[in-house]
Amino acid sequence: MADKPITVEIKGVREFQRGCKTLSKNIDEQAAREFRTVADQTATLVRAKVPKLTGQLAASVLGRAGPDGATVGYGDLVYAGPVDYGGWPKTRPYLQQGRWLLPTAELAGHLLVRAGDRAANKEIGTMRWPTPTAL
Repeated sequence: MADKPITVEIKGVREFQRGCKTLSKNIDEQAAREFRTVADQTATLVRAKVPKLTGQLAASVLGRAGPDGATVGYGDLVYAGPVDYGGWPKTRPYLQQGRWLLPTAELAGHLLVRAGDRAANKEIGTMRWPTPTAL
């Protein structure tokens, strides 16, 4: 007895591809918002820790974010690095890990992981997939 031929019809491939692109874009946008929050919070913590002789060092701390993560750093203040890592004033010893920026930023690493997870879970949970129509 010969096997009967089987017909397989796949619907919704284009809609699935379009939905994946939409989901990816939505996750990137939500992650950037979540990462921005972490960057702002971390920058605030660094600002609170740096010395405030004139306030310029604290004011120069910037937080930035995008879909791939966040950065916190000093702006264009020339003496920020030497004050944090050493060398200015000349009596300040060099510390490879720095005094305020790097130690604080490293503590925030797990917050970025959680923010990325939160963004992905939110977008996946609220995604409305296109309805399959044809081949």
